[in-house]
Amino acid sequence: MITTKRITVAIAALSVVAAGCTSADVAATVNGSDIQESSVLAIRVGNEGDTSVGAEEFRNDLSRLIFSEAMLLAAEEDFGITGLDTPEVRAEYLSTVGAQEQQYLESIVVDETLSDAALDVVVTQLVLRSEVRAALAADEEVLLDVWQNDINQMVQVCASHIVVATEEEASTVLARLDAGEDFAAVANEVSLDAQSVDGVLPCPISPAVFVPEFAIVVATAPVGEAVGPVESQFGFHVIRVDSREGPETLEELAEDPARWVPTETIDSYWNTWINDVVERSEIRVRSDIGMWYPPVDGIIPPPPSP
Repeated sequence: MITTKRITVAIAALSVVAAGCTSADVAATVNGSDIQESSVLAIRVGNEGDTSVGAEEFRNDLSRLIFSEAMLLAAEEDFGITGLDTPEVRAEYLSTVGAQEQQYLESIVVDETLSDAALDVVVTQLVLRSEVRAALAADEEVLLDVWQNDINQMVQVCASHIVVATEEEASTVLARLDAGEDFAAVANEVSLDAQSVDGVLPCPISPAVFVPEFAIVVATAPVGEAVGPVESQFGFHVIRVDSREGPETLEELAEDPARWVPTETIDSYWNTWINDVVERSEIRVRSDIGMWYPPVDGIIPPPPSP
């Protein structure tokens, strides 16, 4: 399941009385923006006309709306992104949604307790995630930080190797290659890595996925030249870098960040952004519902009556 942030809430077995409430009743505010009680009730099928709703269910649904509102407001403040919660934007997103997101959305659709309003909230959160991640990937401060601290994460290599048990065997392999023997033929004959046909490793790939000794070589060795022996926990390697690409300058990185910045790197900035959004948001919950409790990023129930 795709979530914005794990919410852990200590809930007592109470109920939220809904009788007599109108659409104007405010359940919570986020930076002065109201979340109506009717919007919370609309998330669940059959809530209309109920005289009471389970407290845990209500607080969880309200927490989801609080996160959504906080992110919508922050997206506008931080990146100037607006209109992400409109029907038109949701429809456009659904027309191009990826397989993973589609599977998650289908789990919402088949849940008979959730309404169309719940689906709208989830789609809005996915739109937020997509748009903010794209904005982060293009943000000057983020790109500078990536350039200064994670440049190796953006290098993509294609490499081949032959791994044997001893340094002497590796030296023999290197001598055979220097004498003109075919790399693939030697790899298929002697390499202990039977999964790498012709010695070819997954391509393209970041050097960071390899063990450190191997990663250093594939990140720095001359392209097209067999080098070794290189010792790792798997044995002694003879390595050939077949190609290596990466942005040469910060300007080149900024021209096409989607090409160079790994998904995992943007994930880390996205998670940091979410945490920052929640921490700097002023969140108030109506007292009879409970209280927003920052240590768990959720709503705790009101204290029992004396």
